[in-house]
Amino acid sequence: MARSASPSGGTWEVDFGTAELVRDLDRPDGWMLLVDGTPQSYLDVGDPTYLEFEYVRWLADVVDELPPGPVTALHLGGGGCTLARYVAAVRPGSTQVVVEADARLAEVVRTQLGTTGFKLKVGDGRAALAGLRPTADLVVTDVFVGSQVPAHLATLEHVQAVREVLLPHGRYAVNLGDAGELRFARRQAAALAEVFAHVLVVGDPAVLRGRRFGNLVLAASDAPFDEGRLRRVTARAHPRARVAEGRAFAAGARPGTDADPPTVPTPPADLFAP
Repeated sequence: MARSASPSGGTWEVDFGTAELVRDLDRPDGWMLLVDGTPQSYLDVGDPTYLEFEYVRWLADVVDELPPGPVTALHLGGGGCTLARYVAAVRPGSTQVVVEADARLAEVVRTQLGTTGFKLKVGDGRAALAGLRPTADLVVTDVFVGSQVPAHLATLEHVQAVREVLLPHGRYAVNLGDAGELRFARRQAAALAEVFAHVLVVGDPAVLRGRRFGNLVLAASDAPFDEGRLRRVTARAHPRARVAEGRAFAAGARPGTDADPPTVPTPPADLFAP
């Protein structure tokens, strides 16, 4: 389905709260999608390669690690589908599926923003992996209910299920939020390190030092990353990011499991205050 000629914006009651689509007054085609006041996605409907949120740029940097050309991608977590739109723009001909748990939010995205370049399906991200063959070049877990990651998408069993659908060279990327001692992020990194040969962590230096709450992107693969390239592109970004080796980052942490899920951190109340 092609996107509408121009999103109208507005407010809708969705399954997990109240969604709002707000125009960016500084960018003619820029729109922010919020759910219960929490920013979920930013996208430019005229230029899908414009990535406003820093963590989405880091996810795109992981995507860019793949060889040139179309890819087969599975995105667990939809929102406004910013990353899927980026992949469709820079890798035309890609086959992409986005899985969104909120059925009414998915309908808002379809009608307001369109789904050119990917299929948008409704379902649970973990359940969507069941029975899939190893055909994916890329799997991304970027799922938030409100401002928190569902714990069942942060366990060792989930990572093992992801590995089952990836091709040998495939990349897995995770977006999460954490602060302080970064226990949640370290447990996820430990799960990735148990399943994959190579693990990296990308984040703002202040977040990696535990000085503030923020996003981190974890990337994993059985094929090596071009760490030098990743360090260069993230260091040049504004704000700049740092790349850390995943096993060192996870040192001493135990993977979360279905029987012992990780404790999901709650962002500070004023994190999204204007």
